[in-house]
Amino acid sequence: MEDIRWRFPGNNYTADNGLDTADMETFKKDAISSLAREVCQNSIDAKNNDVEGPVLLEFHSFEVDRNNIPDIDDIDKQIDACIDTWSLNAKIKKQLTVMSDQIKKDKIVCLRISDFNTTGLVGVYGGDNTPWHYLVHGSGLSDKSATSGGSKGIGKFATFVTSHFNSVFYSTRTIKNESGYEGICKLCSAKQEGTTEKTQGIGYFGSNDMNEPIQGEFVLDPDFNRSENDYGSDIFIVGFKSPDGWKRDIISKILDSFMAAIVFNSLRIDVDGIEINSETLKDVVFNDLYINKNMKKSIVSQYMLLTDTEHRYEDVITVQEYGNARLYLMEFSGEDEQYATNNCVMIRYPYMKIKELNRISSLPCSALCIIENNQLNTILRNVENPQHTNWEFNRIEDPSEKAEVQAIYKDLLDQIRDNITRHLASSDDTKTDLEGAGEYLPITENDDKKSKNEGQKKIIDKPNIRKNKVKAKNINMNASIEDPNGNGVEVDFLNANDEGEEEQVVPSGNNKGGGGSLHGDNEEHGDPDPNGHIGLRHAELRGMSYLFYCKNKKNREYGVSFSSDFDEDEAYFELYAVDDAGGKDQVNFERCFINEIPVEPINESIIKLKLQKGQRYNILMVTDQEDLFSGEVKVYAYR
Repeated sequence: MEDIRWRFPGNNYTADNGLDTADMETFKKDAISSLAREVCQNSIDAKNNDVEGPVLLEFHSFEVDRNNIPDIDDIDKQIDACIDTWSLNAKIKKQLTVMSDQIKKDKIVCLRISDFNTTGLVGVYGGDNTPWHYLVHGSGLSDKSATSGGSKGIGKFATFVTSHFNSVFYSTRTIKNESGYEGICKLCSAKQEGTTEKTQGIGYFGSNDMNEPIQGEFVLDPDFNRSENDYGSDIFIVGFKSPDGWKRDIISKILDSFMAAIVFNSLRIDVDGIEINSETLKDVVFNDLYINKNMKKSIVSQYMLLTDTEHRYEDVITVQEYGNARLYLMEFSGEDEQYATNNCVMIRYPYMKIKELNRISSLPCSALCIIENNQLNTILRNVENPQHTNWEFNRIEDPSEKAEVQAIYKDLLDQIRDNITRHLASSDDTKTDLEGAGEYLPITENDDKKSKNEGQKKIIDKPNIRKNKVKAKNINMNASIEDPNGNGVEVDFLNANDEGEEEQVVPSGNNKGGGGSLHGDNEEHGDPDPNGHIGLRHAELRGMSYLFYCKNKKNREYGVSFSSDFDEDEAYFELYAVDDAGGKDQVNFERCFINEIPVEPINESIIKLKLQKGQRYNILMVTDQEDLFSGEVKVYAYR
């Protein structure tokens, strides 16, 4: 015999649970976004493969009379019991008081989240090891396969943090012709009437003392009910926190996290009548009404990478015997530069974004890597954090297994980096600011720390390139500049230019001291002016942008790629190694190649070349630098 009501089981005098448990805190930071991400992931995982077409996920807000919510007064009483129990705890009491105020309102806002073309939550009456049991009665339990988006079994708590009084109803109709529903309320431990025992802090709206589901379909949204063969699941968030812009938050998060799933037509979304699918996607992506400003760059760049096959680079990356990944890269120029993220989005099957590799280049570009349905996908899924936003290798207890997985991940990142560097270095459209260039891809679980194990240490083959003003030291000579008022030259006795900026001086020799005096004609190299004292003035060719990269650290091979903005019969190229304190040492070259043609450096440290405006120059150098270094490029002429 059914006895349908709310039950808050006792804790048998064991642990008291508060409101801010770890499973709830995980998703509180960004509740609406977490909700959107988690429910999408669960619905994609439950795809019914016997049905054609994508999974449809529908978000619908509505308002109901308070009395339409089953036994809501029992939740209200339990909240009061929690307040009485924790009256001396100011933080808990404050939270509970807000809940009490919300649940007493005559009208209650709710959110229904429904999926279609799925299997539903199979196993409503099938025991412990079923999707229904894992969702409704489990915590940290999951039996999802390697191709699933989720695997930690705590994503469901994202729904509770979006309810004013932490109450949710689950309802499902499954491909096995099961139907049932159950309610859950997550509060804190409270004293039970007539005993000193407290509750566990969680309540169930079920059919009996075993908290089993209630047969049939849960009906709360007056505009919705499922037909007999309309399989899927429904989540009803009671007392939905609907902050301003919640629809935009949900749309933005879904697009940022599941853009590939929508483009590949495995997911459709409907948010209160706003339909998002592979056909309407473009209109939504470029509509500021639907997209949060702080996420627009990521969303638009992902859309362009996934749809603009004409202008993207495409590579297939094979990670040993573990499987393939697809890499898409796109450069941006002109007005489109606003969409360059300079990051690489990492997506794994079933087309869910996990993280971004930051600062893959200072060039205006974006990249996206999709890990296919393979063993590599399985390996990385097993080291994801509960939010599925990072791969954390410290989750692996066995040192040898951890080292192996890190090496696999390093191989993936190395190939991503190498392909990106190769494409950008060879592009005719490469333009960038030098400042900050050369940020490199991470390798460890935190992406910004070096591995403590030298055997697993990442070889960072993309160094920094910096452009700083070189201060002149001990300048005791006069240079010459063109006379603006005549056809001759006038002697310039200044050590600074008209704007007060310090002039750049051509260092000679190895310049290991980081600076020095200019040299006369008796030096092996110095000012090319044969008079040594009064001649043409050193003029840096400003405004050009350079891509500086390490081609092979072991062989000390570095490259610089740039497009010339000048016509110069004689120009000079120098490279400096810059330390963290800003000190500079001139780099010597053992061998040099310009556009694959060998050239002989001047005094081992300066390369002479002829520049043609609009021409791209790729300079490859074998240097004297044993360690990876941040570089400063100087290109100048004498006028």
